[in-house]
Amino acid sequence: MMPLELLTPGERGEITEIHHCGGCGGGCHSHGHQHGQGHHHRKSTATRAEEMGLRVGKQVEVLNNEGNLLLLLVDEARIAIDRRMARSIKVKGISA
Repeated sequence: MMPLELLTPGERGEITEIHHCGGCGGGCHSHGHQHGQGHHHRKSTATRAEEMGLRVGKQVEVLNNEGNLLLLLVDEARIAIDRRMARSIKVKGISA
């Protein structure tokens, strides 16, 4: 598994994990926060990534990976996410 941000244009992956607590905009794990310190983890609350259609088991294709944004193809939708969010999503590569 690797972070989504490491896929190059044309590569596809299947989402295996999304690290996000929902209370701080998605950067908990990369900023050293821990659940229960200043905000609460609520499993029933969809993460921002999930609201955008990025869920465990979904297949994504990277269309563009330049600058701070990644352009993804998820199902039939094009979705732009920032690099911080892409870093928190783990994928396994899919052969074409």
